[in-house]
Amino acid sequence: MPAPLIVLLPGTDGTGAFFEDLVAHLTPQAEVRVIAYPQSGPQTYEHLGALLLAQMPTDQDYVLVGESFGGPLAVWLAVHAPRPPVRLILDATFAASPFGRLGRWVRPLLWIGEHLPLWTWQIDLMLFNGRNRAWAQRIHDAVRLIPRRVLLDRVRAVLGCDVRSLLDAVAVPVLCLNAARDRLIPPFLPRHFGHRSNLRIVNLDLPHMIFQSAPGSITQHHLLPFVKD
Repeated sequence: MPAPLIVLLPGTDGTGAFFEDLVAHLTPQAEVRVIAYPQSGPQTYEHLGALLLAQMPTDQDYVLVGESFGGPLAVWLAVHAPRPPVRLILDATFAASPFGRLGRWVRPLLWIGEHLPLWTWQIDLMLFNGRNRAWAQRIHDAVRLIPRRVLLDRVRAVLGCDVRSLLDAVAVPVLCLNAARDRLIPPFLPRHFGHRSNLRIVNLDLPHMIFQSAPGSITQHHLLPFVKD
């Protein structure tokens, strides 16, 4: 069967620019739509979800993909969209904050991050395990243009996130792609996906930025087989 429309929700940057290579591999076989987030105003999952509802397809089947920060947002939209997706893909993400009590303690201190530098080597270390300086530089150049307060508000949303009850309401097949070499969200931290009959978890030998690290392999072996099933 032909692949339905694939809708991509980005991570903390909110731009969708980092999907470029993934889209290049998907477009020969599927229509792809990338949705960006507003770079001002509230950044809670509920607020962003309400804003993005109008961009959800209503006239055709689609697969919804949420990367990292975008994972809980994808779950929220899968439940609230006028036309639900036919498949849901969650990439390097979680159904509730993996950081638990520590995250609740850290949230009031996030304002300090407005005054701390962000270096390319830090991005490379945390997102690519120190093995992709070129991609880290691309991310650094893009993120430095986004208001730091907006980025920290998204981190704050992550630390307080819990969409497990919404995930219970998702009836369509769900594919979770976990990064086994993730340093941003180490594998020993819980993703809170639980055991659900419609949910399949695949652990990949990759760093946090799964789609950017191996777009061709992920497309061929995981995304297209799942969306065409």
